[in-house]
Order: sequence, then C-alpha cells, then structure tokens
Amino acid sequence: MKKVEVIIESIYINRFLKLLTKYEITGYTLIKDIAGNGSHGLKTADDITDVFSNNYIFTVCEEEKYLCMQEDIRSFIKKYGGKCIVSDVMMLL
Repeated sequence: MKKVEVIIESIYINRFLKLLTKYEITGYTLIKDIAGNGSHGLKTADDITDVFSNNYIFTVCEEEKYLCMQEDIRSFIKKYGGKCIVSDVMMLL
C-alpha cells in the first residue's frame, strides 16, 4: 500500500479533492492551516482569512491505484505548487 501526503495552498484544496475523487479515493485526512518552513520561508495562516495558509492531506491506497494517479498528482503539484511525499505502508487490521 502507499501513503500519499500532500501539502498545498488552501485555495487549491477543492481541485485536489476532485483529483482524488476521479480515482475513487474517498478516504483521506485533511488538516487545515498548517505552518512550516520551506524553500519559500516560513508559511503561516493569515489570522483573518486562509488565503496564505497551507493544508495537509493524506490518504492510503493500493499501489496500483496510486500508480494510476501518479502523473496527475505530479502535474497538479507542478501547476499549483506544493509537496507530495509517497511512502510504502502497511495497514494494521
């Protein structure tokens, strides 16, 4: 299985969720207004709006499903920015 972790600006979250829906990914966790320091410096949420905030979303899916959507995720990140980390995981049932 693959764990797909994505950090994107909040204004693009609905577009990314549509991408997940396209591949029938219905289970995910979304954490809004995250802060961190990266290549663009410290990113924190605006106190009034979430215009400058980042969101963290992750999901776990079968490797085959990930491979089908890999290029769409790559294109999304290239167009809108952000980071995507993919790792091998095992579900504990």
